[in-house]
Amino acid sequence: MRSGSPTLVVFTLGPGVESARRGLLPDPLRGVEGEVWQGCLSATLEAGRAVGCELEVCSPAPLDLPGDARHVPQMGDGFGSRLEKAMTRSLGSFSGPLLVVGTDVPGLAARHLAQALSLLAEDPDRVVLGPSPDGGFYLLAASRPIAGLAGATRWCRRDTLRGLMRALRIAGRPVVLLEPLADLDHRADLETWVAKRDVRWQVVIRLLRRLLSGLRRPAVPLLVGRPRPALVPVRAGRAPPRPL
Repeated sequence: MRSGSPTLVVFTLGPGVESARRGLLPDPLRGVEGEVWQGCLSATLEAGRAVGCELEVCSPAPLDLPGDARHVPQMGDGFGSRLEKAMTRSLGSFSGPLLVVGTDVPGLAARHLAQALSLLAEDPDRVVLGPSPDGGFYLLAASRPIAGLAGATRWCRRDTLRGLMRALRIAGRPVVLLEPLADLDHRADLETWVAKRDVRWQVVIRLLRRLLSGLRRPAVPLLVGRPRPALVPVRAGRAPPRPL
């Protein structure tokens, strides 16, 4: 077992797969979307670094990671099974608290991780959850294993968080919620985030605002104030009507 430092596990499919799966931007802009997902991964690792976490990235295939981040393969059938196996392995390898997050929440910052760690320090039996408006969660933090996590709720649904909270309370685990943060599942989520103008993402947001503005612009410009010819139907065998 390694040191008692907290561990941040970033649970992801990888920027390329996330981009292909979500499709927040049209195909010609898929490269830009991939950069957004890569930026989210980097920002999440930086947040963990800022609060002194050991860094792990749990993904199906190895990713290009910084030197202080370790790749861990995702194993198991279904999201719940993969999550439970990742948490069990990490809690068995490290003596400190564990935080699990995704890479689809650009609003996630070091202060959210620090708050979760502070709450766990007050009560190691606690489970800290970061709720998402869509009924899921963006953060799961615990200092001790969560028995039966894979079957605790229906995963990747609108009632995932509610079901998990119910199962945890039945198991006698106190639950504390952080502030809600939205994830990026649809184009509308991306536009909402861009509109907030998060200062940490100034360069990316400027680019996305320009691209999204272009997507909303009509393909054919409207001609305003210019006369348009009237189309008069002509029946076969008759001359067109003459002006009076």
